[in-house]
Amino acid sequence: MSDTKIVQPDRRLAALALIVALGVVLHRLEALLPLPAPWIKLGLANVMTLIALVFLGFRDALMVTLLRVILGSILGGTFLSPTFFLSLAGGVAATVIMAWIYRRGRGPFSLIGVSVCAAYAHTLAVIFCVYFFWIRQEALLKLLPVFFIFALITGVFTGIVANLITQRLEEKRVAFP
Repeated sequence: MSDTKIVQPDRRLAALALIVALGVVLHRLEALLPLPAPWIKLGLANVMTLIALVFLGFRDALMVTLLRVILGSILGGTFLSPTFFLSLAGGVAATVIMAWIYRRGRGPFSLIGVSVCAAYAHTLAVIFCVYFFWIRQEALLKLLPVFFIFALITGVFTGIVANLITQRLEEKRVAFP
């Protein structure tokens, strides 16, 4: 799979900018939602990363993740805070796993499966960063099953949304001619 996929070169930058902007909006909207526990998020911004992966390739999907985390944290006032670094670690881990699963396991995995794997990668990256840099107690690791349940639920939800959007874009060829 090449990094240049469906989008024509003259529209690539515009598509990337739109996806990043939507990712930042979702990133900030998600920060406004009440969360049942720390480090649990819906992962709505990952929909934009999945869309970038499908239509633009890995490099641009990684760029979407990096830019949405940086811009979202600047807008939210958390740039270079622990929250920023956790979001960055989780986002990069999720994007790398997304790309790997999407490239290698495309047959048995839909975007829902890719999204669930990414949610688990995000959860593991965040928990291990918290464990190694802030809270070095085994009790934190005992919470992994709880976090994995939420990762499964949010990964399925995010994957369903990404599946619906990518199918619609492929049918209509609206945004990515």
